[in-house]
Amino acid sequence: MKKKADFLFSADENKFREALRDFLVRVDAQKIEQEINERGFYPRELYGKLGEGGFLAQVLPAGYGGSGSLTYEAILAEELGAACVPLAWIHSTSSYAYATIARYGTETQKKKYMSAMKSGAKIGAIAITEPEAGSDVMRMATRAELKDDEYVITGEKRNITNGSKADILLVWAITNPEVDPAVGMSVFIVEPEKGFEVLEDYKLLGGFPGTINSHLKFDRLSVPKENLLGGENKGAKILFDELAIERALYAAMLVGEARPVLELAVKYSMEREQFGTKLSRFEAVSFKVADMATKLEAAKLMVYHTTRLIDAGFNAEKESAMAKLLASEAFYEVATNTVQILGGRGVTDEYPAEWAFRMARLSMIPAGTNEIMRFIVQREVYKEYRHKRAGED
Repeated sequence: MKKKADFLFSADENKFREALRDFLVRVDAQKIEQEINERGFYPRELYGKLGEGGFLAQVLPAGYGGSGSLTYEAILAEELGAACVPLAWIHSTSSYAYATIARYGTETQKKKYMSAMKSGAKIGAIAITEPEAGSDVMRMATRAELKDDEYVITGEKRNITNGSKADILLVWAITNPEVDPAVGMSVFIVEPEKGFEVLEDYKLLGGFPGTINSHLKFDRLSVPKENLLGGENKGAKILFDELAIERALYAAMLVGEARPVLELAVKYSMEREQFGTKLSRFEAVSFKVADMATKLEAAKLMVYHTTRLIDAGFNAEKESAMAKLLASEAFYEVATNTVQILGGRGVTDEYPAEWAFRMARLSMIPAGTNEIMRFIVQREVYKEYRHKRAGED
C-alpha cells in the first residue's frame, strides 16, 4: 500500500529514500551520532561508507553515476539530518561543492574531481565568507591574479564549514578589481597546498561536535588556470546559483533534524502523566504539537517545491530563501516547544531536546541569516509585482 508521505515522490525517489534509511540503520548512524557527541570526533570514515553505498552526488549527470536531480540530494540531506547530524553537516558542504562543479565544470574538471567526491574519498567546502564580507558578499577582498598559466590567490575566508578538513575548496575571489565585483568575481577549484593556512578552527554554538568552522588564509596560493570554474569574471552568477542550491539543501537537512525532535515531543506527551492525565490530553501541549507538525510539513513541501524548480531549470532564488527561512524557524519552534513539553527534563542531557534547541538556534545563521532571507523574498516579491504591472500597462 502506498503511504501518504510517499505520494509527492516518484517510485525511484521513494526507493532511494528507503535504501538510504536501511543503510543508516545498518551502520547504526544514531549510535554513531551519540558517540560523536560524547567524544567529538570527525566522522569521515562514515562519510566514506555513504559513498561506497552509492548515495552521494546524486545531482551528477547519469554519465557520472548520478541521477541528475537535486531532489535526490535533498532526500539525502533530509535523511542524514534525521539520522546523524554531524554526518549531515559533512555532506552539506560537499554537496554544495560537487553540485556547483556538476553545473559549471568542464568535462576535464568533472572527470578529475567527481569520482573522488562521489565515492566519499574527498570532502568539499565552499569558501565565500570573509572577515569583512559576510552577508555583503560584494565587499569580498580576496584577489586572484593571473600570472602565466596560474592564478595566484591572496586573502582570507572565515566561517567556512569543514574548511580545514576539505580536500577540495570552491574559492571565490576578485579577478578584476577595476570593475564592480558583480562583473569582476571568479571562482576556483582549489586543492589546499603550499600557500594555504588554517588560522583557527572554531567550535559552533554549544560546542557542536563533529563539525569544523574555519578561518583560512591564502598567501599567494597558486592554482592552475584550468581550475577556473565557469569562466573568468563569471563568479557572481555562479555564486547566486550556488546559494540557491545551498539554501534548498540546507533547509532539507533542517527538516530532517527537526523530525526526531517532533517525534520525541509526541512520544513523551503520550506517555507522561500530570494531574492523572496524559500531557497529550492538555490542549496547551497538543496545540503546540499541532503547530509544530504543521510548520514542519510546510517547510518540507517548500524544500521539494524548490528543488523541483531548480531541476526544471528555473531560477529559484526567492523559493530557496523561503525554504531556508521556513525550515530554520520551524526547527526552532519544534525544538523550543519540545523543551517546554519535557519541562525540567528538557533542559538536561537526559534527552536530546536541549541539544536540538542549540542546533535550531544555530540554524538561523548559516546559508544566509534569516534577515537576509526576508530581504531576498521581499525584493523578489516586489520585483515580480512591478513586472506584472509593466506587462499590464
